[in-house]
Amino acid sequence: MVHMTSKVKVSVIVPVWNDERRVVKCINALKNQQFVPEAYEIIIIDNGSTDRTFEEIQGIEGITVLQELKPGSYAARNKGLSVAKGHYVAFTDSDCVPDKNWLASLIECAETQRDIGVVAGDVSFFKDEADEIDDASLAYESFFSMNQEEYARKGVCITANWLSKKKTLLELGGFNAKLKSGGDHDMAKRLTNNGLSVVFCKQAVVAHPARNKQEILKKRRRVIGGSWDKTDGKLKSIKLLWEAVKLYIKRTLLVFFSNEASLKQRLSVFGIISAIFFVSLSEIAKLTVGQQSTRS
Repeated sequence: MVHMTSKVKVSVIVPVWNDERRVVKCINALKNQQFVPEAYEIIIIDNGSTDRTFEEIQGIEGITVLQELKPGSYAARNKGLSVAKGHYVAFTDSDCVPDKNWLASLIECAETQRDIGVVAGDVSFFKDEADEIDDASLAYESFFSMNQEEYARKGVCITANWLSKKKTLLELGGFNAKLKSGGDHDMAKRLTNNGLSVVFCKQAVVAHPARNKQEILKKRRRVIGGSWDKTDGKLKSIKLLWEAVKLYIKRTLLVFFSNEASLKQRLSVFGIISAIFFVSLSEIAKLTVGQQSTRS
């Protein structure tokens, strides 16, 4: 058990949308942190769920439950940020399972260095017994998903495992709630542009369920929508097409020149890379003709 002074309090903020089964696992892991109970709070923001998520979490003791009906996880995170009592705010996702030492490790990393904008914790993957995850999807996740150490080197971070000072985020106006995806990278860039750093903390781990192929493709649609919202100018279609082509080529080369997977695994991952590329083209075409970006 880590003993902190009373002024070092952490608000853990978790947005949730239609995830009644997995959010309970996340909450249980958060309630069992090796951290002084009085030194942190858990804030769950329901983002307009249409299943029983809101009803399920309302009955859980020891947490704060709020609703944000404006669509988008960044609007939900801002709602949590607006009521947070902590000196620090930590973010994770409703499908993640934080390690019991997660909070203590984040705080330790934050307080051993100066001028930190974000502490980026590590993300591992597990195969959720309730999900149908094929080997190709699991291999793809291991190759490309949520590499926080690499993100931190680039000055960005994902909100699956993030810690910042609340005051710092509020001074920058919070997350950009207009973005469907990429709002975490956008915020990290604003922090680094203000002279703060992104620091990787390997010992602060959350476990994330590996996604199946359909979920990976849904995520890609959200990413394209977020990129569309952030890109200025009349040539945004061409810019996004070029980015999609570069990503396709880069990932294809990385997979086929990898020594860490069998030929069968590399071919299966290439199949997902190709599917992502064609989904990207389809989503860009849809946005170009004026349709709405995909939320889910």
